[in-house]
Amino acid sequence: MINNAFRYVKTEVLGEKLVEDTGNHYVLIGQSPFRGKTDENGKTILQEGAKVRLQIMEDKSEPMFDKQTGEVKENNTLETFEATIVGVSYPLPFAKGTVVSLGNFLVDNSYYIDFNFVLRFDGIYEYKEK
Repeated sequence: MINNAFRYVKTEVLGEKLVEDTGNHYVLIGQSPFRGKTDENGKTILQEGAKVRLQIMEDKSEPMFDKQTGEVKENNTLETFEATIVGVSYPLPFAKGTVVSLGNFLVDNSYYIDFNFVLRFDGIYEYKEK
C-alpha cells in the first residue's frame, strides 16, 4: 500500500456547474482578507484578495435521492459557502446583505479536500437583475 497516496489524487471541482445551478447570485454574509499564496522561493502563486461567505438564493440542480430511503434530498437553497476572490482589494465595496455575482471560476486553483471546498474566483460584482 502506498503511504500518503493523497499526493497523487486530484479531485476536480465543477465550479461552473455550481454557479450555473445557483443562478450566480448570492447574499454576502461576510468578508475577510486573503493574504495570497507564495512558493518556497517567495514567488507569488495567488494574488492577495478577499474571502467571502455567501448564502445561496436558489438551486436549480437535478434532484438527488437518498440511496437508502429513496426520498428526495433537500437542495442547497439557503446554504452557505466560502469563496476566495483573487486579485481584488480588501475590503470589498459591498455591505453585508448585498446580492452579488461571482466572476470566472479558477479551476486550476480550486479543489475539494476533507469534505470542504476551496473555491477561487477572479472577481465579485453587485448582482444586477436581468
